[in-house]
Amino acid sequence: MKKLTTLIALILLAQATWATSIKDVFNEFKDTPRAEYVSISPFLMKIGKCFIDEEEGPEMALAKQVHSMKVLDLADCSPEVKARFTRRIADLDDNGYETLVRVNEDGEKVNILVKQKKDVIREMLIVCAGTDDCTLVFFKGKFKTEDIDRLVNDNTTHRD
Repeated sequence: MKKLTTLIALILLAQATWATSIKDVFNEFKDTPRAEYVSISPFLMKIGKCFIDEEEGPEMALAKQVHSMKVLDLADCSPEVKARFTRRIADLDDNGYETLVRVNEDGEKVNILVKQKKDVIREMLIVCAGTDDCTLVFFKGKFKTEDIDRLVNDNTTHRD
């Protein structure tokens, strides 16, 4: 019984070390030729918030809730880099994230994942992977689920 417990513990440990984190993906691809990478620190976000007028709409009010963000765009990279990115994203460890939206259309996959406590979203990850578009967007902040729902409803065309 002790050997079985030790074996299970080793297997779980091995899986944990092989799991890909979001940070790993950003670090692996941010310096790739023709990749575009932007990281906005909490300090810069605070400075930027001074210029946001919440009366311009719900998007601006929601932007004030962002603490930091990272964007990785591989649209201009080679097909080999995009394929490697897609494989790495498939191996991504969920690490406490819940899927908010998942779309798979014509080989292009879009996933929106969130990490939340109660009704407050603390982290949001938007992953676009496919042959043309490979983008990773990561937000940290405090967003209420109602605010996200309102933003989606205001910016989505409704079908009758």
